[in-house]
Amino acid sequence: MKTSQKSAIERPGRPRNQKVLLAGATVLALTLGAGGLVLANSLGAQAESTTKASQKQLADVARTDAQTGEKVYVDAQAQVIKSLGEAGKLTVEGQKKPSFEITVHSVKTLDSCTLRGFGEKITPENGHFLLVDVSASLAASAANAVEEEIALMPLDASVFGVSTGENQKVAYQLDTVASYSCEVENAADIAVGAGDEVRGMLMLDAPYDSGQIVYDPEKTGGWTWGY
Repeated sequence: MKTSQKSAIERPGRPRNQKVLLAGATVLALTLGAGGLVLANSLGAQAESTTKASQKQLADVARTDAQTGEKVYVDAQAQVIKSLGEAGKLTVEGQKKPSFEITVHSVKTLDSCTLRGFGEKITPENGHFLLVDVSASLAASAANAVEEEIALMPLDASVFGVSTGENQKVAYQLDTVASYSCEVENAADIAVGAGDEVRGMLMLDAPYDSGQIVYDPEKTGGWTWGY
């Protein structure tokens, strides 16, 4: 499997090969080593990559932000704690510019939304709609980490979660029929490709009206923002 250089994310972890798939394209997976992440091809050499991941540490924990030098804070759920408007970053070891970056700018709680194409009001299945302003970027160099045509990181509702607060269990499955049926102005793309930067609005169907938003495609630890 062709991979990029070692990368460090602002959180610890255990050896594991993560696989993220999006129909019709190659998605950059995050191969999690003891304390870090590397960008990986998600569509091949699964057994081989798992063996390699278990044999050695792939990256070191980033104790400080490579760009700012500020301390990185991690909660008990392996989530890097961020404030609204602050970016979560995946940075190649030895460099300061992130390879992947994602930011939750704001979160608005709604009791209902407008049904797309019909104008009727619908209510959330899980209790609360969360209208999330999110942006993300993926470096052009990420395309070198995969052998297929397109490198992507997902941004749809299925890769987000929520919790009631720091160190609390994360609830997923926020991508309900109701959330996808809402009329959303300036809707965010469902993924960001290599060399691209996107920003838009995303609707989640969540059980909590306050707490933390989590970006965690493989449910093994990611970044979290309080709302």
